[in-house]
Amino acid sequence: MGNDYLIVADDFTGANDTGVEIRRRGIPVRVVFPGGEAAGGGSCVLDTESRSLSEDKAFQRVVSALKGISLENFFRIIKKVDSTLRGNIGAETRALDQCCKPDLIVFAPAFPDLGRTTVNGIQCLNGTPLCQTELARDPKTPVRNDDIRKIMAGAFAGEKIIHIGLEAIRSGVFSPEGGRIFCFDAARNSDLQIMVKTVLAAGRRVLWIGSAALADNLLNTECSVPPSLGVAASLSSITRNQVLFAERQGIPLVKIPLYAILEHEVTPDEIADATITFLQKESNAILLSSSTYSAEEQRRTEESARRAGLSPDEMGALIEKTIGQIAAMVLGNVKVSGLFLSGGDTAISVLESIGARGSNIITEIALGLPLMRLIGGKFDGLKVITKAGAFGKEDAIFYALRKLREQDIQ
Repeated sequence: MGNDYLIVADDFTGANDTGVEIRRRGIPVRVVFPGGEAAGGGSCVLDTESRSLSEDKAFQRVVSALKGISLENFFRIIKKVDSTLRGNIGAETRALDQCCKPDLIVFAPAFPDLGRTTVNGIQCLNGTPLCQTELARDPKTPVRNDDIRKIMAGAFAGEKIIHIGLEAIRSGVFSPEGGRIFCFDAARNSDLQIMVKTVLAAGRRVLWIGSAALADNLLNTECSVPPSLGVAASLSSITRNQVLFAERQGIPLVKIPLYAILEHEVTPDEIADATITFLQKESNAILLSSSTYSAEEQRRTEESARRAGLSPDEMGALIEKTIGQIAAMVLGNVKVSGLFLSGGDTAISVLESIGARGSNIITEIALGLPLMRLIGGKFDGLKVITKAGAFGKEDAIFYALRKLREQDIQ
């Protein structure tokens, strides 16, 4: 068995948004349309275009798509489903089960980054059960069932369906034993990560059923890619909102309270160590001035600076110098995929601290977000994305950190 992935999707956009998770790890992947040639080496996404078909026709479409493919050659097999549960999920899972004969079927359709969560077995959109949303009235493919246990029970009549809730996942007390078909809750990416690691540890052949988020977290576990580091010290409300958005998506924040440093309550080394700890767990992290995080922290910093006899300009210079030194300590102790810098003064302080002499511009990943590689210094060639402090959409920092982890095809 090689290291190739096979994904089966029921529409073209779903095929692409899941296949790109493979590509982001530097693994070549192709999408094959219905009737196309799927045999051959490499990772592959089969687009069956079966979402709007009847259950029987969808079942047969998947079975036909898999004919002639040596399934044993694939490292992982993933059935990509819509995270709002549209389509023939049960029938297509049953078709894959017939063809693949897995030891376990794992159904986890949550996509936390898009507000699609599974709680007590019910799939929700921004906290509302799907059957209570407008998706239940979709004219072409309405959502008829938001209970993931019932979806599997309807496809595998008479077979035991085991549901694993959030409490069991987060306490780590569950194991994929006592049955063959498991349905998992997930409200955060960390829930999916725990589930994936526990299931993989069982060492059994698994048919994975889920959204692009399941593929992402599975690949994160198996295709180790260094994390990205963000650095921000802007007092702009725009940057503050971007930081808070990233925090809500689960990105750890390490705050630099200048007042605590001035009053010798914490040292730069301790802040660097905390950042390194997150990065060593392969989690993206943001190192930021505490004043960036909230107005209250900004007020405390300003009061501390006045007590120390520092002018506003001197205070700003000290913040930039301190954050540059801490970032340099972090980069010297843990490998990262790239560096995100918000604010011109912050960017220069960090780059001077690590001895960079310039940069080669590669492209623009979004309006006002240039991607480049550093020239000179210990981190020559490191990918960097910069952003002006008072600029960008709410998801700019989160998006940039994700983009930095993409790997080039070898």
